[in-house]
Amino acid sequence: MRLRASARYIALTGVIAIAAVACGGSSGSNNTPGATGGSSSAPGATGGGPVKGGSIILGAEQWPQCLNPVTDCASASWYLYTIQEFVFPRLMQWSNKVEQQPSALVTEVPTLDNGGITSNPFSVTYHLQPNAVWSDGTPITCDDVDFTWKAILNTTGTYSTYGYDGTDPNGAAGVSKVDCADPTTVKLDFNKIFVDWPDLFGGATGFILEKAPFSSVPGFPDKPDLKGQMTDSIAFSGGPWSVKSWSQDQAVLVRNDKYWGTPTNLDQVTFVPREDQPTEVSSLLSGDVDAIFPQPSNVPFADQFGQNPDVKAIGGNGNFVEALWFQLDDPTMKDLKVRQALSYAVDREAVISGVIGLNNPNAAVNNCGLWIPGQGPWCADPGSFATYTYNPDKAQQLLTSAGYDCKAVADGGFCEKGGKPLTITISTTAGNVRRATTVSLLQAKALAAGINIQIKTYVPTDLFSNIAPQGQFQIALYAQGPIIDPDVSGTFASNQIPTQANGYSGANWDHWRNTQADGIMKAAGQELNADKRATETQDLAKLLAQDLPMLPVDVLPNIAAWRTDKIAGVDPNDLSSPYGFFFGMSTWYVAS
Repeated sequence: MRLRASARYIALTGVIAIAAVACGGSSGSNNTPGATGGSSSAPGATGGGPVKGGSIILGAEQWPQCLNPVTDCASASWYLYTIQEFVFPRLMQWSNKVEQQPSALVTEVPTLDNGGITSNPFSVTYHLQPNAVWSDGTPITCDDVDFTWKAILNTTGTYSTYGYDGTDPNGAAGVSKVDCADPTTVKLDFNKIFVDWPDLFGGATGFILEKAPFSSVPGFPDKPDLKGQMTDSIAFSGGPWSVKSWSQDQAVLVRNDKYWGTPTNLDQVTFVPREDQPTEVSSLLSGDVDAIFPQPSNVPFADQFGQNPDVKAIGGNGNFVEALWFQLDDPTMKDLKVRQALSYAVDREAVISGVIGLNNPNAAVNNCGLWIPGQGPWCADPGSFATYTYNPDKAQQLLTSAGYDCKAVADGGFCEKGGKPLTITISTTAGNVRRATTVSLLQAKALAAGINIQIKTYVPTDLFSNIAPQGQFQIALYAQGPIIDPDVSGTFASNQIPTQANGYSGANWDHWRNTQADGIMKAAGQELNADKRATETQDLAKLLAQDLPMLPVDVLPNIAAWRTDKIAGVDPNDLSSPYGFFFGMSTWYVAS
């Protein structure tokens, strides 16, 4: 899965049990090769409440390429789930109910009433907790926020500057200055109103870096370039956990004893990659790992987890939108009629009934684009993509009008142009059986339209850090999220297209260019009236359905499972967190 360049509107999730579990007497084992987590038991552990100490091992379905939150390493959702949210402090934070709340770093949510927000000129002011310190004991100050801002703007290959680059008064809305007149007060000045301000330096995916460790990087302190930094270690922490060690085999987090907030119960948490879903599930059932947060599979997880009475699983609505993403600079996909034909040639309903519905009986095709159906006023029913229902005859008509010869289709062949069959490759993540099944279903149905669909898989870190940012795909199948604020400029604005010249900075991997859409996104990002913003967002959705830089398929359901003989203190409501199910692990403790 891919993290959004800026967090978006999250779906409220109702949590349901998908496997009935009783606490059994099996102790299991933690004999994961190479894991330095020890046993998930603590000396003196007793029943009846949290205990201090001990360690657990968690399975990670994907693995980041490095630890740098500024670059494309941060585009993988599992960078957030294994490192970022536990180590870096943030200003604002979202609750499980999608309510703005102050993080442990700030004293309150800025509002117009408390003077934290001014409308003209637009600014947002935070007050830092006076006892907030980094893991080296030095205070977290406004200078650290200012340094983070400058690093985001100046790092080669930065993931996205959306919302941060307001240095041009006539440019896109964003931060124009970080005012640090008082070290415990952070005043963000903007060139224009920016509605999605909670996601800057915080929210779902924002962060703050400690300034001091980077004094030797190029451009320090005014134009720091952090390319090549934090490849496999982070020397500081402003969160409840610190990185003890990290490699492609495991990540070991230990309690940050300098953390001023609520301390963790556990001494240590080890993440290990389990990027093949069958291996991920079997590792939990065997006791090699103690909890997993898997994507839905092509088989009901309840059937698999029911094999072990010490495993509890829960499921609910998710907050990641899975879609087919079209690369508009590809010689074949740049033709709108080909994209339209492909959208009629694939049967999204078959994906719902044959794959997604196995783990979410209420699943339906997402016709809302990059917004979640029923969540907020952003998508007008039935959705701007509802016109694209399975219709292979219409797909053939479009291809014929685009210059393809489709006479061979009746005999089981493909549409052709210049003597070459129309072959389109879908790139997706390796080891994900659900996506492989999805492509297989799409492939079978597209035959009737004369389109030859092929699949190519990549290790997730390669897909999200190299292949997709560099535009080396025709169609990509993956999910984006978490979806909170409806602003999608970071994904679709034409000034967010990554190129070799800008170091592949930007999250518009589809290379969509539409000046009308740019204007709508700019206006919506500055619109404080919710009704007007909803109208603008719906107008943008119509343009997306018209130009087809993507075709939404479904909203992925959330699933989590853990061993009740290893872990206690789990709050099922954390399944709905924009930070993922593991965000609650600071309150977990070893089961007696």
